[in-house]
Amino acid sequence: MPSRRALLAGLGAIGVTATAGCLGGFDGDPGTDETYDWPAGGGNDWNSRAVPNGVAPRDDPTVDRTHEFDGTPAGDPVVTAGTVLLNTGVDVVALDREDLTPRWSVAPDGNDAFRYTGAPAVADGVAYVPESDTLVARDLDTGERLWSRAFEYVFGETTPLLVERGDGHRVVIGAGESLRAFDGATGERQWERRLDGIVRRAVARAQASVYGAVYAATAGGELYAVDDEGRVRWNRTVDAGIRTAPTVVASRGPDDESIRGSGDVVVGGGDGSVRCFDPNGTPQWRADLRGFVEGGIAVGHEGVFAASGGRLYALSAENGTRAWQTEIGNAVRPTPPALVGDTIYVGGERLHGIGVDGGVGFRSVRLGETRFEHDVDGGASYVTAADGRLFASVATGTGGGRLVVLS
Repeated sequence: MPSRRALLAGLGAIGVTATAGCLGGFDGDPGTDETYDWPAGGGNDWNSRAVPNGVAPRDDPTVDRTHEFDGTPAGDPVVTAGTVLLNTGVDVVALDREDLTPRWSVAPDGNDAFRYTGAPAVADGVAYVPESDTLVARDLDTGERLWSRAFEYVFGETTPLLVERGDGHRVVIGAGESLRAFDGATGERQWERRLDGIVRRAVARAQASVYGAVYAATAGGELYAVDDEGRVRWNRTVDAGIRTAPTVVASRGPDDESIRGSGDVVVGGGDGSVRCFDPNGTPQWRADLRGFVEGGIAVGHEGVFAASGGRLYALSAENGTRAWQTEIGNAVRPTPPALVGDTIYVGGERLHGIGVDGGVGFRSVRLGETRFEHDVDGGASYVTAADGRLFASVATGTGGGRLVVLS
């Protein structure tokens, strides 16, 4: 494949030019942080799927190692504290971060009774794992059960949200029509809120504020903002239903302390749209895409990035204007994008690395946007990043899967 520089250099010869305003992408630097983690599904408590100052491969990466498993990818690979937590659909396994040797798993050998959905979340050496209809706190190193709390319903593609509270944290998770918060250390229930509909996705926390709001979405299309005591601040209805977890428009600055972004919340609708609401629940904008947004939305560098209908779309976080789009090919598994540095990583028939600037061109006619397309011998699904490496889960199409680590 020609290099990005060669493609850009050839634009004059073929007469393609960029027009200011409607064709512009987003500015971003390659990043300098080489020591970051991906500690939860969605990457952080905003579900932003982004490490804007992180380092990750910008050219066609090299496969460092792989791990084969039975089952199919069912959530983000979570990477933190020397450990990779991987949901295989029929099990949740802990692997050594360096050589991918197994440490422990939650299911018995040959499990065919349960399916597991979503991703765990990790804090202070504890993994919080949604296991069928029970939230289980496990020692990250050994897998020992520390406490568990059962729900009346199985979890549906959800992952725990960890909210810092003084020296500790709370764990917020939904199952059925119940959203519940537990003390992270003891499992004591802090509050419970019944919602009008089934909570099917991960929840997100608002930017740091006096309200400490938590956003939760139901499959029926209700978006809720719930405060620290479990009281509903507001709710809004998306008639076509909601197909993604709520994502807060926020990111940390290069100092890892300052917070940037509007604090708006975006969701993917069942009609192929992306909807944006401000922190008070006021609708801000709507963008209509082709197909359905599945798995999750990435936010960073003033952009909102969503995969839908075989394309990756880049939208303005301010007003929803489509900055650019590019073809990524069809996929049979969710392929939520991940943003690291100045590159969007997204699966499909191949693993793609795409610059946040979108190259140059008009709408889907682009040049220079793709940094690489990496063959993965199967369909690339979830991709996350940590310490400068990519962790991609692959559905092999033979009832099995593969975790691929690339650098």
